[in-house]
Amino acid sequence: MRVPHNNAAWRRSIPNAWRQVRLLQPGKAASSIALGALNILWQGHGVLRASAPAMRFVVVAVICYALTTVVEFLWFLATGPSFTGFESPNPAPLTGEFESTDPIVEQLKTLPPLELREETLQLATEMKSFEAGSVNEFVTALSSPSPSPAVTEAERDEALDRESSKLMERDLRTWRVYRERFYRPARAFRNELRRRLGIRNTNAEPWIPALDEATLSGAKPITQAANYLIALARRLK
Repeated sequence: MRVPHNNAAWRRSIPNAWRQVRLLQPGKAASSIALGALNILWQGHGVLRASAPAMRFVVVAVICYALTTVVEFLWFLATGPSFTGFESPNPAPLTGEFESTDPIVEQLKTLPPLELREETLQLATEMKSFEAGSVNEFVTALSSPSPSPAVTEAERDEALDRESSKLMERDLRTWRVYRERFYRPARAFRNELRRRLGIRNTNAEPWIPALDEATLSGAKPITQAANYLIALARRLK
C-alpha cells in the first residue's frame, strides 16, 4: 500500500481521494438498506435486537453506509497517486502525457463514439501487424543458414555474439519505429477512451509498459498494448 509520509503529501493525497468518493451511490445505499432489513428479519440475533424494528433498521443502515464510505475513501487513498510533498500546490490539470493543444488530442475529442471506436481498432490492428512483421523478420534472419558452420569454441562464441548483436539491433529498431509511429497516438486514444468511459481511478487499470512508458518488455508488448486499446474501444457505446 502506497501512503505519503509527510504532512504536505497528506494534504495532497486526502483531498484527491475524497473527490473520488461518491456519496450518493445507488449500489452503496441499496446494500445498506438490505443489511438493515436483514437485521430486522434476523430475529433474536440482530444488532440492537432490544430496540424497536424501525430504530434497528435506521441505525444499521446508517452504520453500514458510513463504513462503506470510509472503506471506499481509504481504497482511493491507497491506490491513488503518491506524493512526495515537493510538488507544486497548484498543479496543472492532468490530461495525460500530452498537452491539450496536441492536434491528436483535440481531434479525438471531436470524434463521435462510433468513429473513435473504429479508429482505435484500426490503430490496434496496425500495431499488431507491425510487431508481427518485426518478429517474422527477425526469425527469418536467424533461421537463415550461416555461411560457414562454427567448428571451434571461439567460432561458436563469435556466432552467438553476432546473433546477440542482431537481437539488440532489432529491438532498438523496433522501439524507435514504435516510438515515432504508435506511442503518441496510442496514448492519446487510451486517454480519450478512459475519459469517455468515466475511468476515474487510472491507477486501478492494468500497467501496460508499452503505453505507460514506451518500454517494450515481455513477449509481445505492442500486442499487449493493442489488446488493451481494443478492450477499451469495445466498451465504448
